[in-house]
Amino acid sequence: MVSFTREDKGAMEAKGYVAGKSEVGYVYYPAEGVKTSEEIAVNYIEYPWLTRFEVEGIEPS
Repeated sequence: MVSFTREDKGAMEAKGYVAGKSEVGYVYYPAEGVKTSEEIAVNYIEYPWLTRFEVEGIEPS
């Protein structure tokens, strides 16, 4: 799941999240319980019936 926040990087890190930089801004994910690859990608995909974000490089451990 991808969501957006207006909180700054320091506030999110204080809540236990790690920040990764992407083309659309920072990607925040829990510091524990996930595996990440070297590169995290957030893809904005438009279909004729749906627009969505897809995240690559983060999965549950």
